[in-house]
Amino acid sequence: MARFLYIIFIIFALYGCAKEVELDKPATYYEEMGDTLASEGKYAKAAERYEQALVRAESPEYAAAIQLALADSYFLAGKYIDAIPVYEVYLEVYQGWESAKLATVRVGLAYFNLVRYASQDQTNTERALFYLEEVKKKYPDLVEEYDVDLRIQLLRERLAKKEMQIAFYYARILKPEPEFLRYKYVVTHYSDTIYYGKAVYKVVKLLLKKDEVDEAEYYLLKLISDDKENKFVEKTKELIDKYKEKKEKERLKAIEKGSNAEKTDKNIEEKPVETVNEPAEVNQQENTADETKMQENQKQPVQADDNNTQSVPAEAAPEEMN
Repeated sequence: MARFLYIIFIIFALYGCAKEVELDKPATYYEEMGDTLASEGKYAKAAERYEQALVRAESPEYAAAIQLALADSYFLAGKYIDAIPVYEVYLEVYQGWESAKLATVRVGLAYFNLVRYASQDQTNTERALFYLEEVKKKYPDLVEEYDVDLRIQLLRERLAKKEMQIAFYYARILKPEPEFLRYKYVVTHYSDTIYYGKAVYKVVKLLLKKDEVDEAEYYLLKLISDDKENKFVEKTKELIDKYKEKKEKERLKAIEKGSNAEKTDKNIEEKPVETVNEPAEVNQQENTADETKMQENQKQPVQADDNNTQSVPAEAAPEEMN
């Protein structure tokens, strides 16, 4: 009984008290009018009659049937925004009932029909995915009838695309860290979508910029394991190979540069030896000057001896004369 009163309260909350409620006719009267209109395809008109029948329902079981008919009328009339809260209230109150199967499918389909472009808010996409995954888990007999698997895949593709668009946005404003996290989220949660390979490629590219080659190779192996035919497998391999080739060239260049530096150091060490020879040349010049001076000094005594020898005969001459 508490559930029944709760339903009546919700109905009044949903539709307000603006409409005049005529209580002079039983609920079955309006239910039959609603059924007739629905059979004629006049679902919006039928919904109005089911609303009137619902507020006159005399038992929870009868209220459940009318509420489901009301939600279905909104759904079939294309009024998904109106149908969703009626379905969700129904599922909250009558969870576990046999009729909850169809209500779960219909609310999921209602959200599915309200899915917006990837560039817009994806709340409806997430809600549709939630309910359709519930159908797949709880009511597998309905999966094929309502193309549940296909719809789930389309919803996942849309959510993955949204994440990729956000990542592209961060790339444009030069925010590599949040860009990396968005791509990584796609890799982790949407490996069954068409965006998986490109997300792996982008993740690897950003990792190589940080020189995290081991983690980059891990993601390549993951991509090969998950989808070896993916076109981004070869592109990612090529990316890593080019990175390694570049690093090898840098390594060889560094070795060559180091070798040249060693040669330069050796040349610097040999230069002091050359400076030692310079004083030697100066000494040699000084020695030559000294030798010249000595020769000149040697010549002077010889001249003195000549003078002496000339004086001797002069002194000895008288003796000879005697």
